[in-house]
Amino acid sequence: MNKAIGNFLTEQLYPDLKNWLPSLYKKMETPIRKLNAPTYHSPKELLDALKANQIKPNSWVTLECKPSLFGPYLRDHFLAPIIGSNSNMRLGPRIVADDPIMAIMGQTWSHLKPVGIYPPIGDDLYQTCLYPQDSSACGMISLIPGISKMVEYIPAISNSQNLTFCGVSCNARGIIRQVDPKLLIEAGIPIEKYEELRQSGDIWFLDLSSEESEIEPHYQATTLEMWGGLYASGRIEIRDGQLNGKHIILGMCELYRQHGFEPHTSIGEGKVKNTLIYSKGIRTTISHDEPCYSIHMDAEIGLQYGEYKRKFDSICEGNLKNIIDAARDDSVDLANPNDLDFSYTDSTNAYSILKSLGSEHIADPVGIAIRDWHRKRGN
Repeated sequence: MNKAIGNFLTEQLYPDLKNWLPSLYKKMETPIRKLNAPTYHSPKELLDALKANQIKPNSWVTLECKPSLFGPYLRDHFLAPIIGSNSNMRLGPRIVADDPIMAIMGQTWSHLKPVGIYPPIGDDLYQTCLYPQDSSACGMISLIPGISKMVEYIPAISNSQNLTFCGVSCNARGIIRQVDPKLLIEAGIPIEKYEELRQSGDIWFLDLSSEESEIEPHYQATTLEMWGGLYASGRIEIRDGQLNGKHIILGMCELYRQHGFEPHTSIGEGKVKNTLIYSKGIRTTISHDEPCYSIHMDAEIGLQYGEYKRKFDSICEGNLKNIIDAARDDSVDLANPNDLDFSYTDSTNAYSILKSLGSEHIADPVGIAIRDWHRKRGN
């Protein structure tokens, strides 16, 4: 009898109880899940747990990391395998190994990973990367096995509030998400590429876009140096005439001198003949077989990005002028006098390449899928 009376009173006093309780549970669920979120001390530790199926998608996690707006450059890279004539031709942190010979080889045969800043996603959201909290470089690329995995990171999307602590060692608390294969396919990425990414575990990102997500800096943490490669690549297409490559090389060497470098040149022998123009901290690779070239400059982007970026942009613009002047002197008709891709932050059309026939060559397809994931979630 007492139970029946209790039920009757409950129904009379709280007629909307059935609707109210689920709403209350939903409000309490997020703080509880955040409170119970497991902590991972590095992106590698988190990725290893994901590969081992120890975490379910859409789970809250806490990651000790260093957030950054700089992520891998979108396109594949055309670079000579070496940085110059010796192991002291690259700026930034040196590669250390127990075997001194391997350390020298790793230092000479590796480049700072080319990086850039993605255009904003929109709706006050940005694409970021979460690096190890003690990292001083965004990573390396090399022909030597293992070096490209020295600095592992996990991509993320973030609201503007969580950008405050970019470059600072901190705890990032958000929801782990998995890329849907349909997003890659719709962007023109073949399903084979998705399977490759799935097997390697590179289909995850951290969602820091909600109001409940947060980034907390570690005690007395400050912004420290971070190194990456500023990269540009272009093609030279000729309608009529023959361009003297020597004029291009001499012009590039003079351009280096104007910007405080001491250039050296090296012409490769064998089947692949590329010309390498290099100085400490910068190098240009020119292909003899295809009309393409690249510029790669070591840059400290944690504290001095503006200074390095201005110098790099000036070199790129000077190189375009150098090519136009050389073509004019040789009476050459250029089909693409200003073809050099050295920034994708200045244009909303920067991602148009993803819809092209060459989209399977994108170096960071997951980064694109993340953007599409947010757009579709909003719809």
